[in-house]
Amino acid sequence: MSIGYHDVRAWDAKALDTAAKNLRGRRDKLTGLQDELDDARRLPDWKGAAGEGARNSLGTTRNKAEIMVAELSAVERALQHASDDVTTLKTRVANNDSLAATYQFRIADNGSLVDDKPADPPPTSRYEAEDRAETARHRATIKTQVEQETAAILTAAKNIDTALALVMKLAQDSKISDHGATTLAAAEKGGVLDAKVAEMEQSLRDAGLLTGPPVSGKYRQWLENAVNRGVSIDTIKKMVSDHKIKPEDFAILDRLEEIREDKDGDGIYKSFFLLPTDLSGADAAKAVQMTYVLNAGTDYGPGGDFAPTPYGSDELRRIIERQGKNDWSYKEDVSFVHGNGGRLVTTPNGMLMGLGGNFIQDQFSQNGGTAWGDIFMLNIDDPKDPAQQLRDVAKSGSAWYDGDKGPYEGNLDLDRLLHHEERHSQQWAREGYTKFLASYLWEQATGGNETEEDAGLSDGGY
Repeated sequence: MSIGYHDVRAWDAKALDTAAKNLRGRRDKLTGLQDELDDARRLPDWKGAAGEGARNSLGTTRNKAEIMVAELSAVERALQHASDDVTTLKTRVANNDSLAATYQFRIADNGSLVDDKPADPPPTSRYEAEDRAETARHRATIKTQVEQETAAILTAAKNIDTALALVMKLAQDSKISDHGATTLAAAEKGGVLDAKVAEMEQSLRDAGLLTGPPVSGKYRQWLENAVNRGVSIDTIKKMVSDHKIKPEDFAILDRLEEIREDKDGDGIYKSFFLLPTDLSGADAAKAVQMTYVLNAGTDYGPGGDFAPTPYGSDELRRIIERQGKNDWSYKEDVSFVHGNGGRLVTTPNGMLMGLGGNFIQDQFSQNGGTAWGDIFMLNIDDPKDPAQQLRDVAKSGSAWYDGDKGPYEGNLDLDRLLHHEERHSQQWAREGYTKFLASYLWEQATGGNETEEDAGLSDGGY
């Protein structure tokens, strides 16, 4: 059923706000039962099969409560968001109606514009005729303005209704998740996350930037990461618009093994992807781009040598341009690393990181590691299982080094090290293969350190 202008006039933001508050109160009461549920499940003095059965039953009850809290939180968020949007929309309706009435127009229930101005008597002079003509031209301009605003109001109303209906349907179909929560409070956050993702998805659809079935898989994971990291919908829209990002673009990542890192334990993880040894250089480059997109940011920030670069379309464009200038590291070096026994992962900041390999490969990683174009090779030369060692490095969130007793985890944050190495990748791209090698070798011969200083000394562990 389509929404008419009379429907929007009748919408009640306060009723939505009241419904949201009622749901919030019910959710908070349920969340307040956390201690009781935990205490009841322990049942320390009840032994045997019956006691274990009771504990399992109470555990199931708590899991159901977590889902219910998530659903209540999602719907409460959607209702509150709709209430705020309706309040804004009703102000637009009032202003639009007022403007129309000022110039003797009236907006009908179906949104059409009715001209209520009585016909003018014949002009009595040339001056009066010219004045009426000017007034008519001005009214025509106002008429167009009111018609355009009316159409915009109806579009906004449809978007508000669709966004609210989407979350309600998700809750009705039991598709709101607690995202693995182990407490009712955490389940509340999971529900809010789903509501915000639904809002973001609907906003993309409203802008004509997303079509097809409800988002899932890596595209949905991208939106979840964006919500968790506070990335605005305008940033996401610009990325989709500028780079024509579609759900199928993430398919390259479905072919790869995902390695997740949550060093600080806040539940917001970063994803690395292990490349299979037969992946082409072109696919590796695409995987690097989509890994940057998917993560919606890194944890590089305070304490680093540089101010963090904002996540978004401009940074993605810069990464793609850098890849083009360092294309040799994809066309030649990806297969070179794999062919000599090393392994590679894509990184959240948009490059490749690798380690391992035979004696030939060992020569291309010195000190704490070496960047070659878009590939940073850690100086861990002979691990028993290069792929597993890369998993360990990525999951740890720290830089690793080669010691007398084998690889060990250091104190340097991996985000900082990768930022340092990505700046080296920029240097390769800026100077070109031959010039970069020449300038770096000259520095080594003369005792200079400009290359490392430009990349950030403390970020690199110096």
